[in-house]
Amino acid sequence: MLDQAIRFGAILSQHEFQSGGLLLEVGSGSRGITDFVAENVIGVDIAFAQKPAFGLKAIKASATALPFKDNRCDRVISSDMLEHLSGEQRPAAIREMLRVTGGTLLMACPCGEPARRIDHYIAELYHLLKINPPDWLQEHLQQKLPDAATIRDILTNNGVAFKEIPGESTLTHFLVSLLISTNWLNRFWSRLFLRQPERACNLSRLPLLRLGQDYRTLWVVRFTPEHSSIP
Repeated sequence: MLDQAIRFGAILSQHEFQSGGLLLEVGSGSRGITDFVAENVIGVDIAFAQKPAFGLKAIKASATALPFKDNRCDRVISSDMLEHLSGEQRPAAIREMLRVTGGTLLMACPCGEPARRIDHYIAELYHLLKINPPDWLQEHLQQKLPDAATIRDILTNNGVAFKEIPGESTLTHFLVSLLISTNWLNRFWSRLFLRQPERACNLSRLPLLRLGQDYRTLWVVRFTPEHSSIP
């Protein structure tokens, strides 16, 4: 829950998110942002390992073929989804999220060589401790994290303006990975942050989290009411 509070807190703290309207999360899993918001969320993922959380309308679909009309969703979010796709799939997934966005797209993922290095260090630490690395980490290593420049180029080539916001540092990510490594620690973080969006926002704003090289980056695309679908 600590890592989710940091990730989703960064999204929740953006004023564009507060505009309201239909909310779609791409790559939601069984819970996603529903742990922090008191509103209904449409969640898209290729599979749901657990029963979807209360408030999440689960739809099985690929990020590269979203089952929605153009501009259908007022707010589209994606947190730590792109890095689980292959490099060939990422442009199509971004294009699809842009296509269905009617207001704001908020898209975040770990990216760049410093992030790749720290994931390798964490995997080596798990190996030394004789602990199986979590699935998300294994997929990071398998698919290789994207580069921020590549995502910028995809957004630019789709003709949209965006702002880019640095997330937590590689050091923070490393420490958080240790702080969520046991069930009892996760229970503690859940009690502290579950259904506490203000706490998550305040946590994500701490300057201490950004000391060092960036691990995660957030992109915000805001469309005007008059925008047409992505060509």
